[in-house]
Amino acid sequence: MRLEGVGKRYGLSWSAAVLLPAVAWLTRSMLTAEPPQARACVAAASGPRRAHLSALIAALAGGIAFALAGAAYVLVRCQHPDSLTRTIGVLASGLAAAGVCVLVGGAIGAFCNPPLVRRPAYGILGTSGAVILALVSDVSPASAALRGTGSAPQGTSWLPGLPVIVAAALLAASWTASTMIAARRGGG
Repeated sequence: MRLEGVGKRYGLSWSAAVLLPAVAWLTRSMLTAEPPQARACVAAASGPRRAHLSALIAALAGGIAFALAGAAYVLVRCQHPDSLTRTIGVLASGLAAAGVCVLVGGAIGAFCNPPLVRRPAYGILGTSGAVILALVSDVSPASAALRGTGSAPQGTSWLPGLPVIVAAALLAASWTASTMIAARRGGG
């Protein structure tokens, strides 16, 4: 029995799974790094929406950089299958799962942290709980994307491509709500 690409598939899945909490916490860090006075100065100079959106974009860009670095590492370290087509298929599946996890992590970070959740303790608990639910719940697009790569037991199946669409919608909704509240509160 030959297991071509299995190491790469599982490596990409693990890399994608780790991205979800990393991006959620990176988003939290970007939203809470500045003192309120410094954030108010930035909001006064460029507008509260732009200031808040720039923090969210910076966290998402960091997540994308992590995803690409993880995929490059797995490509270098894992055994390659005999077929180039199979290698490309495994890589595409892994990158799609990584993309979904980055989007869901960004959505969790925006929903569970300032300005939507003002108290730090609630933000930390909410982020931790949402990350765990996103990784194990059958209704989560991140869990569905990871199951689609073959790394997790199959549960409820999603249509191909649907986890990406749902993750993008979650990110858009969370960023919109977070940015609107930041603008109302004057920058955070």
